[in-house]
Amino acid sequence: MKSKKDMEMVRELADLLGAQIAGTRPLIETGFINAKKQIGLSGRTVKPKLIITLGISGAVQFTAGMNGSERIFAINTDPNASIFDVAHYGIVGDIYEIIPQLIEDIKGSGAQACII
Repeated sequence: MKSKKDMEMVRELADLLGAQIAGTRPLIETGFINAKKQIGLSGRTVKPKLIITLGISGAVQFTAGMNGSERIFAINTDPNASIFDVAHYGIVGDIYEIIPQLIEDIKGSGAQACII
C-alpha cells in the first residue's frame, strides 16, 4: 500500500467478503494495520478458508503464518514472486487496478457474504 488512504479499498473489499484485514511487518510499521493483525513468524498464524494476498512477495517469514489456509489467492505485479509457489490461484497485475474491479464485480453480482 502506498498510503493509508489506499487501505480504504482493501477495507471495502474485506467488508464485501465478510473478511478481516491482516498484514505484514511493513504495514504494521507504517501504522496501516494494528500489530495484533500481523501474520508471519513474528506475528500470528492464520488458517482461514480463503486468504487474499495483495502485493505479498511470499517471503518465508509471511508464508509460514498463512500456509494452513484452505485457499490462497495471490495478486502481485511480479510473475516470479514466490507467493505464486504456494498460492492456489493467482493474478499477475496491479492491485490498484484489480481490487477496484473485484469490488465492482462483487457489487454487480448481487452476491452477499455469509459468515459461518
